[in-house]
Amino acid sequence: MDVFIERGDQLSESRELMKGSPGYSSALALVSIHCAIALNDALLVKLTGKHEMATDHMIAAKRTKTQCSSKKIPAIGIRHLEDLLRAKTRVSYSDERTTFETAKRLAVASERFEAWVRPLIKQ
Repeated sequence: MDVFIERGDQLSESRELMKGSPGYSSALALVSIHCAIALNDALLVKLTGKHEMATDHMIAAKRTKTQCSSKKIPAIGIRHLEDLLRAKTRVSYSDERTTFETAKRLAVASERFEAWVRPLIKQ
């Protein structure tokens, strides 16, 4: 779990550094997405005791939702992760530039997911 928290920490700090820099729109979007993925991995390890790698990150989001439901944890933060994951392919592989507005929206979703997930990881 520690490696995923460490990744999340580094990506979160990177997101904060880029939030005011329109020249880093694509990087901000990608860092925001991957921060949430890393923190979700940390939560899944916390809840299940193991890390299952899936090529589709939406599967991990569904696992988190299932685990939260079984443990009576309100899963309200998962919607932010799902929003980020829906944007991942477009941001990563599209031939269109990521606008700063889109990057900022993804950064906010990442921050909201992080605010939800961090207390759960620490429990």
